[in-house]
Amino acid sequence: MITEISRLFEGLAHKALVPGAQLSFYHDGGLHELTMGVEHTGTGAPVTARSRFAYGSVSKIFTAALVLQLVEDGDIDLDTPVPAYLPGLGHPDGHPVHAMTPRQLLSHTAGLVSDHDEGSVRSASLHRQAMSLLEQGPVSTPGTAFSYSNSAYSLAAYLVEAVIGQNWWETLESHLLLPADLDLAFVHDARDPGAASTAVSGHTVDPASGSVDAVIPYVEPALTPAGGLAGSATDLVNFGRAFMSPEDAALDTDIADPRILHEMGRSVPAADPFGLADGWGAGWALHLAGDRLWYGHDGTLEGSTCNLRVDPEGGTALALTTNGTSGLQLWEELVVGLRDLGLDLGHYRQSAPRSPEAVTREEITGRYVNGDLKVDVTRLGSDEFWFGLANGFSGPLTATSDLNFSVTVGDLGGISFTGRFLPAPQAPGTIASMQYNGRTLRRTPLPVRSQV
Repeated sequence: MITEISRLFEGLAHKALVPGAQLSFYHDGGLHELTMGVEHTGTGAPVTARSRFAYGSVSKIFTAALVLQLVEDGDIDLDTPVPAYLPGLGHPDGHPVHAMTPRQLLSHTAGLVSDHDEGSVRSASLHRQAMSLLEQGPVSTPGTAFSYSNSAYSLAAYLVEAVIGQNWWETLESHLLLPADLDLAFVHDARDPGAASTAVSGHTVDPASGSVDAVIPYVEPALTPAGGLAGSATDLVNFGRAFMSPEDAALDTDIADPRILHEMGRSVPAADPFGLADGWGAGWALHLAGDRLWYGHDGTLEGSTCNLRVDPEGGTALALTTNGTSGLQLWEELVVGLRDLGLDLGHYRQSAPRSPEAVTREEITGRYVNGDLKVDVTRLGSDEFWFGLANGFSGPLTATSDLNFSVTVGDLGGISFTGRFLPAPQAPGTIASMQYNGRTLRRTPLPVRSQV
């Protein structure tokens, strides 16, 4: 099978025009490392098995593991409200923060906005970011709904700082990376802002024209715990193996007691991550493949993509890192190809609309907001709509009578993403919000002009 997987990986990587990639997988008791391409199109330096790629949101699993270490030590209880550990928050009784728990922060069910940038995020102070974040209105009542939140992981990291009495960067290194022999780095180290990043360059790839342009991976300092780590695919696989049985585990179980560590993969009932996964735990996304539950996480950052899947019962772990935006296309096709070879990875399959009847009514148009994230749904014609994300993917939107929708992104080779519109509970004919890419965005009353 190794030869077939190698051939599949290289063929799909060249098809997707990614400049460089790593594929590492542990299966049937053996670790296999595959690499292709270059770290930067300008230098031509070859990708090695040790090259550090930006992990993007996959960084969150390391912040979650750090929190679980504190749970094992008895310093944090996953279900005790956050203010018990942050007595200086100073928010009045009745503020949503008084109901938020660490488990909710790690499972994206705390009701916090996805991203919040009022200047504090550019500071390395997680305290300042937390104070600014908690002034924002909640997306939902804590513990009642899923809405993917980078901000929640910034707050979880601040929780670590407050309990340990040491900044998050140093705590991650001393408590997790060094003891577990993980060769990770920060995309930008807030302790040394002038230092050059050791992460490989990212690249924007235009499949239509074949153009490939280098970009520098960047993450705001206060969001480093949510998306600012870099490392190899093998480091991800080795971390994933810590969740397997002792004969397959690669890392010293001193990361945390296995019973505690697996809280990262225990399903949280309120977590319904439509469009992302089949469920969510206190750190891991949960994916079903037949009767098998896989742990996983996906991430993107400035021209880089990263995907990790772990089968804790079957003893398989696989990670893909790329330095091109078209790595998203590569991953989707790799999952299909591996399934054809007999390796069915846990991977969320976008749900098909329950009705083919297309929505043509104006009711879905408007502006949808979650913190700094804004999406405009505008009408293009009598039965066509456009999904416009100010700083992200945009494309034609097709909605059906069940209010599910899909957006086709031409810049990513025509990949489609799904979401759904949600009616107001008290007014079924009125759209109140949208779920897209795991985020819940509330519809605003502001009119949006048609693009006709």
